[in-house]
Amino acid sequence: MKTVLAAFTNLDRIEEITTTARDIAAMFDGHVIGYYPIPAAFILTISDPAGTIPFDDKLQRQFQRQLPAAKKAFEDIMGRSGISFEWRDEQRIETNLTRAVLHHGRQCDLIIMGQETQGSKAAAANVPKMADVIMGAGRPVLVIPPGVKNRRHFSKVAIGWNASKEASRAVFDSMSILQKADEVYLLWANPDKKPNKSGMLPGSELAAALARHDVKATATGTNQRLSNHKIIQNFVNEKGIDLLVLGAYGHMRLREQILGGVTEHSLQNLNCPTLFSR
Repeated sequence: MKTVLAAFTNLDRIEEITTTARDIAAMFDGHVIGYYPIPAAFILTISDPAGTIPFDDKLQRQFQRQLPAAKKAFEDIMGRSGISFEWRDEQRIETNLTRAVLHHGRQCDLIIMGQETQGSKAAAANVPKMADVIMGAGRPVLVIPPGVKNRRHFSKVAIGWNASKEASRAVFDSMSILQKADEVYLLWANPDKKPNKSGMLPGSELAAALARHDVKATATGTNQRLSNHKIIQNFVNEKGIDLLVLGAYGHMRLREQILGGVTEHSLQNLNCPTLFSR
């Protein structure tokens, strides 16, 4: 994790995202890029008899007003750390900031974004933005829920494992963090639903592979009359997990949006920092 992008696409999460980026970079003697894209004004589709083009620039002006304070907060935190960092801000020509984050994030080892307040309309509205980055970046995306403090080293890590290619990608994308963790859990939710994949001891083969990377992982499978995402959420709470690692969108995204799925549910209801890979 040598290059970390702290993407500031929501303005109330500057300090939490910066602190997390700083702490991860400190673990690997890395470099942090603070990226602050300013959205374009929203062009309205209604016609104007006067021939002018109507637009809504409230969000653009909000980002512009808060730019100096955001930059100062980032530079104050990073400046005290002794870690290599840089600040980038730019005016974008589109209202959706996904493309901006993708452009800068694809050259980085990790992208960090902030989740809106849980259960709010803003949280639901922010899911497409985060999901688009996860789907398009080709890089792991760490999403930070509100109120995250003192999780400096991610000492307790849980992996949502189901032997899918997405889960496999997530595991090996997070290998450097797993190697520094004190405890790593491989959790297979409802393995009896996929007996051909899970085997006699769900996750044991991956645990053996991780051991060769000096990662001591405990494999566990649990069958409950609960959804997979609820099982994972309960496990995180019970174990006091610092970081959850998930493969994203193992099913088609539209299917998850309609029927529900671990990724879609997790993005709206995070209870700890979660690293998504696809």
